[in-house]
Amino acid sequence: LIELLTVIAIIGILAAIIIPTVGSVRQSAQASACLSNLRQVGLAAILYTNDNKGRLPDAGTGTDPQWARTLSAYLAVPTTQRASIFVCPGTAIPVEESPNPNDVVITYGMHGGLMPLGQPALSIDRIKRTSDIILAADMCQDPNNRGWSPFSIEQPSEFVSQSGGRGGSINLDEFISTGTDNDTGNNRWMRYRHKGSVNVTKLDGSATTFRKGEIRKRHVIFVE
Repeated sequence: LIELLTVIAIIGILAAIIIPTVGSVRQSAQASACLSNLRQVGLAAILYTNDNKGRLPDAGTGTDPQWARTLSAYLAVPTTQRASIFVCPGTAIPVEESPNPNDVVITYGMHGGLMPLGQPALSIDRIKRTSDIILAADMCQDPNNRGWSPFSIEQPSEFVSQSGGRGGSINLDEFISTGTDNDTGNNRWMRYRHKGSVNVTKLDGSATTFRKGEIRKRHVIFVE
């Protein structure tokens, strides 16, 4: 009996050590897969602009993820995998398919100033710092809309309000607000879901990770 209790105690100790480690490894794997997804999105956007005289894909409306559907045709993955590219594997809320078979399930959001909802998207020829500017990123989910993201990152206001009306010069080295980083309602902020970090893809097709509080105005403001 003593030997049995000793074995049980050892198993319990090992489980207490291993389980948190397994959870941390799983989170790291999800973050890596998310970064890979966004890199694919960024490269697809570059291919699209090459075919369309530098113009980015139109965003669509607030209920239609047109930009993601457009870019899905440019993804270098099998057709059966294209839908999952726009979903972060680390999402807190399970996402549901849409009743519209033409929709692309999405938990990433695009830059609301570069691709304004309901308006024509901009041309990358207007952008001076493509290696700085965020094109798309992890975004907060809306639990009232099948767990999808609102498609357009519009908060903080730098995402949609550029140099016009600000007065004076813009300090591009200032940090932007991280705001309410929660999956609540129609929350148009980036989501720092990977251990306090957010994955993004930039206008040059690269993908990177920012810690919460590291993103500066130079990563969002595209008109100087």
